[in-house]
Amino acid sequence: MSPNSKSSPKAGKFSHLPLSTSGPLECALRGTPLLNHPYFNKGSAFTSSERQEFELTGLLPPSIQTLEQQAERAYQQYSTRPGPLAKNTFLSSMKEQNEVLFFKLLHDHLAEMFSVVYTPTEGEAIQNYSRIFRRPEGCFLNIHDQERIEHDLSLWGHEDEIDYIVVTGKPTFPSTPPHHNV
Repeated sequence: MSPNSKSSPKAGKFSHLPLSTSGPLECALRGTPLLNHPYFNKGSAFTSSERQEFELTGLLPPSIQTLEQQAERAYQQYSTRPGPLAKNTFLSSMKEQNEVLFFKLLHDHLAEMFSVVYTPTEGEAIQNYSRIFRRPEGCFLNIHDQERIEHDLSLWGHEDEIDYIVVTGKPTFPSTPPHHNV
């Protein structure tokens, strides 16, 4: 990552997608705002020069770890969680902090973690959403406030940048009661 470098398009499997990129990304964030941005935050993987360049010295422990070392540490933490819902909450929290580490961990342990990030555990997380809510992700539309739907969607970007998921009265997951779907 470099503060002034732009993404360099590289012909690849996903290069035709609008948000695909390869190489360094431009990042104007510095200090705490950078660490609070899950897309750019590398946690303890920031190099010494990146820590100086992005004003992170003093905001991170001095030890520098590779992505592989971070993933091993995160897996050890994940393994201490007592059950699937606690593991789901751990992974959700990780995704909110460091997306690269989240996807690395998921990639390395997909067979083990699939049921934790998808059905049946994600259904249980949806049922307990109010209790385990930490940070909004996505747009929340209220069927009882239909005159605001267009406005609320506009807060999330342009029409061609938004993917829609329409949920009917049928349960999203086998363990999700119909009243949890809007």
